[in-house]
Amino acid sequence: MSEEPVIGAESVAENDAEEPAEPVIGEVTDDDEGGDPSEGELAGLLRETLLAAHDDLSADDLPGESAAEVRERYVAARARIEREAAEARAAQVPAGAPGRFAPAPASAFEKIREGLTRLGA
Repeated sequence: MSEEPVIGAESVAENDAEEPAEPVIGEVTDDDEGGDPSEGELAGLLRETLLAAHDDLSADDLPGESAAEVRERYVAARARIEREAAEARAAQVPAGAPGRFAPAPASAFEKIREGLTRLGA
């Protein structure tokens, strides 16, 4: 076998000293408390996920110390937002610009008076 160095590997002489292993994300160690996240951590994770997924929600909409409380607040907030959207859709707004007309003068005398009024005379 050749003695060429392998990318990412250290030589045997350098590995004689015990080095602590690098931590791996998501790895369960003996230091963990059973590996299960607490209820508060789950609530925080759920809150962050819902806020990232829905731009129309704010952190004030999702208070709670447990995941169940956060979910209840989420359901209530979504119902409120849907209700507000339905009310906005129900409001009748006429299409187009409002009519622009002034009462036309009926006689020639009224037309002359209207013209002089506009000129400021």
